[in-house]
Parts: sequence; structure tokens; C-alpha cells
Amino acid sequence: MKKVLLGSLFLAGLSLAQPKIEVKDAWVREVPPTSKMSAAYMVIENKGREADKLVDASNNVSEITELHETVEGRMRRVKAIEIPAGGKVELKPGGLHVMLINLKKPLKEGDTVELTLKFEKSGEVKVQAPVRKGMGGHMHRHGH
Repeated sequence: MKKVLLGSLFLAGLSLAQPKIEVKDAWVREVPPTSKMSAAYMVIENKGREADKLVDASNNVSEITELHETVEGRMRRVKAIEIPAGGKVELKPGGLHVMLINLKKPLKEGDTVELTLKFEKSGEVKVQAPVRKGMGGHMHRHGH
């Protein structure tokens, strides 16, 4: 009986050490109908005691989805976005974001984009992101 109890306590301890990812305030920027690109923004919180990484993403409105960072006004692709244990990372205009490339149709305010975020340890997290008019009016040059 002691072994079962100890095993249960060990497993409970492991689950507390795991990352616990929550995504809040997700939204996608509305772009002119002629634009073939947009971006998704959100706050990713890790309430666990182990760091995790956002390693990939997909969506239902574009052919290509990439993780990007804006540095000195230029966008560049990043391999992963680290989400620290007990911390959060804000994906926002002018910083880290998820690029939606080769849009299948124009996005307009009121639409909803289905995002699937892929984390190294937490697996897939599905998010509904409403399309909103852009904030801050940042225009970026695209350079890889």
C-alpha cells in the first residue's frame, strides 16, 4: 500500500513540475484586402514550474505560418519562443508575433482565426483569435 501511495505522490509532483500553458488576449490584425500577410498577437503564460517553447503554429486562413520577431523595424523568422516557468511572453506589434503568410481570403474585423500553437512540452494548444483593426500602425520591411 505504501508503494502505491508513494507512486501517486511522485506522479502528482511530476504534474506540478510540468509547464502549464495558458493563452490570453489573442487577436489577428486586420489588413487591406490586397494584403497577403497578417500577424497574430497574444499573451502566453506558463503557470508551471518548467519552461516550455512555442516551436510552431498553424491556422485556418493562410498557407504558411511562421514565428517572427521584429528587430530594428525588420521582421525575421525565429525557430522558437521561450516561455519561462512561472512567466509570460507577450506577442505584440513591433515584437514577437505569429506571421500568417499567403492569406486564402481577406481578413476583416469580426472574423475569427483558428490558431493551433505547438509547444515543445505542452503539445498543441488551440486558440480562437478575433480579427481586429491594427494597433500602433507599425509597418515592417520583411527581411530574412
